[in-house]
Amino acid sequence: MGTFLVESYVPNLDSGTAAELSSRLRSAVSELKRDGRTLQWLRSFAIVDEETYVWMVEAPDADHVALVHKRAAVSVDHIAVISEEPG
Repeated sequence: MGTFLVESYVPNLDSGTAAELSSRLRSAVSELKRDGRTLQWLRSFAIVDEETYVWMVEAPDADHVALVHKRAAVSVDHIAVISEEPG
């Protein structure tokens, strides 16, 4: 498992759009967990002036993170590993 920080550029980002993105991503994480995937939503925030939405998740690998985005129909611009458990 690792902790991933995920960034998406969102034109015209505002607090309502950020809340909607969080809802879609949380729903996708929940669906994938029901399917047996190991994921854990951690937190999210929006940098409105930079039109950037950021969220953090625990997942086995970046492929799982990309799958969340695909399921939620949210584009992703950057996925960074911020910590990994040795294994």
